[in-house]
Amino acid sequence: MGTPTPPCVEVALTSDREAVIELFAEDLRDLHLPVQLPALSAVFDELVRDSRSVILVVRNEPGGTAVGVLVASRVPSVKFSGWSLWIEELYVGKSARQRGLGRVLVERLLEIARHDGLAGIDLEAYHGNAPAALLYRSLGFRRLGRERFYYRMEWEHEEDLP
Repeated sequence: MGTPTPPCVEVALTSDREAVIELFAEDLRDLHLPVQLPALSAVFDELVRDSRSVILVVRNEPGGTAVGVLVASRVPSVKFSGWSLWIEELYVGKSARQRGLGRVLVERLLEIARHDGLAGIDLEAYHGNAPAALLYRSLGFRRLGRERFYYRMEWEHEEDLP
């Protein structure tokens, strides 16, 4: 029995569309949020076209199907006084967890940030997500005392608003 093949982290290609959209959908379902596959497909296409976006996928072997995804955007940051990355999405499919795949995705993003001379990386993790907190802390991320809020524009059109 040979040495196991290390996971392969690559920039997402248009050919990764179906696998990445399914990972996005699985994450949204886990969060009990609506899944709109055509909208997720459009978001993927926009991310691939946008030069500020970084979409990384992890595969169990070169040429394999993406089993995890990281989406980050380059943004000017007041906090970092320069360009930084904002991690919007880090998700490893349920069938591929507990193998360090999230770690290799974040490590690759750190390499990109260093190479590009960026000032920092910012993210938010869901409260109570201990595995994410452990991962980020083990890689040198520090916790901020903040609370995140969000507003969906579609709420303005709901019938039950007062």
